[in-house]
Amino acid sequence: MTVTGAGGQDFPKSSLESKGTFKNQWYSSQLQALKEPSLYSLRNNLSTESYRFLWLRTFHNPIAIRLDLRPDGTSDLIVKVASGAGGYNPGVLREQRAQLISKEQTAAFLKRISDLRFWDAPNPVKEEGGEDGSQWIIEGLKAGRYHVVDRWSPSKGVVRELGMMLAFDFAKMDIPQREIY
Repeated sequence: MTVTGAGGQDFPKSSLESKGTFKNQWYSSQLQALKEPSLYSLRNNLSTESYRFLWLRTFHNPIAIRLDLRPDGTSDLIVKVASGAGGYNPGVLREQRAQLISKEQTAAFLKRISDLRFWDAPNPVKEEGGEDGSQWIIEGLKAGRYHVVDRWSPSKGVVRELGMMLAFDFAKMDIPQREIY
């Protein structure tokens, strides 16, 4: 997978906000700093199935965790952390690691995708938001279909559950409880 350049479109128009492009530009700059590909731009490759959790905490390092499915039922988990802050300048790629995820774990994740009705989750949604917090963004790409679900500091729901599964069950992130927001 290649990283989208500055001129690329990382998200469909109006998928993150009904008017304007602030979130699209913000999230795209974070993806570029993390050297992450645009899943949206890969939608014409019908054999690609991939899911990504982009976690932009205001005062903590931006994190991207991507699960790329393989034809044999396993998947590759790619974890990236940037040096800056998700609510400000993302900095540069500081950490990158990859690991193989078993068929059983991959199947468990896909079951959660189905059970939580990820592909039917609405976006954008009207949220209260706030000054400090974090954006939790889950993207999915399967058989040419792309979907993104974006929530501000969720305490429950599809984005929270999938993000926690990827970050803690699969990636085994070592993040103090007070930094999970």
